[in-house]
Amino acid sequence: MLVPSKFTKLEESTIFKMLAILTDKAPGETVMQALTRTKDDFLDASEFLAAMDILYFLGYLDVRDGSGVIEYA
Repeated sequence: MLVPSKFTKLEESTIFKMLAILTDKAPGETVMQALTRTKDDFLDASEFLAAMDILYFLGYLDVRDGSGVIEYA
């Protein structure tokens, strides 16, 4: 996970990029749809998944087992 520092700009940090997932979220959206929607905001899928993990731990989203549908808080 990238955090802002004197070497990493805020806009390049994972914490800042989490906003891309929460912006324009759609009800019933799957993880794959969210990844496709935000593909220009993340370097790769691992950075996207790191942001999803943080949002999950913070309680901003949950993912249904099996279907992969995201439930936003």
